[in-house]
Amino acid sequence: MEAKFWFDSWDKGGFYTSFHRRDIHPFVLTYFTPSELRGKTVLVPLCGKSLDMVYLAAFADKVIGVELVEKAIIEFFEENKLSYHQPDEETYVAGNITLLRKDFMALTPEDLGPIDWVYDRASLVALPLDMRHEYLRAIDRLTDVGTQSLVITLEYFPLINSAPFSITAQEMDDYYGLGHFINHAESPLLMQHGMVRRWNLEYLYEHGFILSKHTNGVILEKKNLVQPLHYELNAVG
Repeated sequence: MEAKFWFDSWDKGGFYTSFHRRDIHPFVLTYFTPSELRGKTVLVPLCGKSLDMVYLAAFADKVIGVELVEKAIIEFFEENKLSYHQPDEETYVAGNITLLRKDFMALTPEDLGPIDWVYDRASLVALPLDMRHEYLRAIDRLTDVGTQSLVITLEYFPLINSAPFSITAQEMDDYYGLGHFINHAESPLLMQHGMVRRWNLEYLYEHGFILSKHTNGVILEKKNLVQPLHYELNAVG
């Protein structure tokens, strides 16, 4: 998916930004407790205008969101009634929330500083396989031993050829297993999910994983990991 896909999605809104939740994700409330967040810096890749960042910022020392589309960034501040300033044209700051209008894949550790937690609800699942590997390399580059992550994925059938892509627990082990301890913490079956109704899915699970990084520079490339496709879609699911 090229950058134009995401610019077009935010311009059109509605169905095209159905990945945006209008509430705080329940996994966030469960695993990002006030005591866990205290004194921590949380990185939110491909953050859009996620309301979760407001919750995280209420307890964390700093929240850094990365988003390519300025429209999403401006709407985040406006909808949450947050005044912001711009120390430069790519940085938007409101209190302890910093949103960077940058290509996540091109970030360096110097752009962010030390990261305690990564919160990924709709990043990994938004990316086709080739970009997923690039994203994983960026995550590895931007974090250090001891960094923890909350990663949320969807697993469903039949598969669709658009975001959010189906990612199983086995794939998560393939992607992160060499460099992280993986706790498969949640796996509810969500038969009332909008995707189930829209695409007549047989099932949809939402997986929550807590990752703890123990080794730097370890990413497993799955060269032959290709999912069969059952629908051809042109929009975000």
